[in-house]
Amino acid sequence: MKEAKAVHEQLTRISGELHESLMVAMAPLEDKIDSAIMAGDTLLAAELAKVEGKLDRIDVRFHDWSETVVEIPGQACNHDHGHEGHDHGDHDGHDHGDHEGHDHAGHDHDHDHGVQLPEGLSDEDILEIQKALMAGLDKLKAEFEGIQE
Repeated sequence: MKEAKAVHEQLTRISGELHESLMVAMAPLEDKIDSAIMAGDTLLAAELAKVEGKLDRIDVRFHDWSETVVEIPGQACNHDHGHEGHDHGDHDGHDHGDHEGHDHAGHDHDHDHGVQLPEGLSDEDILEIQKALMAGLDKLKAEFEGIQE
């Protein structure tokens, strides 16, 4: 259980950092695209728009991932999963085309905090779940770093 908590804390820290880096990386792109267009450099504008699209997709996937984060029983949830500035009402502050398009039947979107783990899981099960979440986060992070280069 101690190990699961340690993994969960790491998850929280890394996901917060990743989300922040994502926001930082995306922030200047609009202006850079505008400047490139003003300068008549459509090639650069297109390249930057492509990068912006990729980052945007990672952001959407990050939010989908963060909705699968499960809290560890008995652990006070005193962190906010790095969602400052995101309105949980409609799932994300920015418009990703028509996000209502997919049918979210399976899971409702009012998630108070992570997903509560079902009762009766062993410590090993809980650790497995946290490690699986970490693997998903690592994948997103690796993709993000690939785009940065």
